[in-house]
Amino acid sequence: MSQQIIFADGTTIDVAVIKGQTTYHQGTQRDSLEIQITKGTISFDDLDALTTDSAKTDRLTIITQDGDQQTQAVYNHYVIRAALALKSVEIPATEDTAAVTEDRLCVTLAQLTYAETQQAEQAAAIADMQAAITALAFGGAAE
Repeated sequence: MSQQIIFADGTTIDVAVIKGQTTYHQGTQRDSLEIQITKGTISFDDLDALTTDSAKTDRLTIITQDGDQQTQAVYNHYVIRAALALKSVEIPATEDTAAVTEDRLCVTLAQLTYAETQQAEQAAAIADMQAAITALAFGGAAE
């Protein structure tokens, strides 16, 4: 099985594991995604820059390839970076291999709550109305 994550700007990264979980961050329970990336896939600084920009993490598409089957899931509003670290992760033993420890870049992205999403939409609508009122007051067209 292999997984990729595609960010809103089109950046695609191969990932080792993506875990959905609930986390307590910024005073509330939030859905979150812990994304583990094999060290060397992307630099720590590039991952830091990518996950700091909320416009790039507002829409995440996760593609999972399992044999001949491919699934795709879209996650919206995961704009709060709750954690970014280099961690040692134990890879469990299988029939063919022994357990090993591997360094991975781990980033946890938390989702905005419903109230936060609604508040952002209202703020955008208010800004649009203010621009229209200003344009009308000065005889121009609203942009």
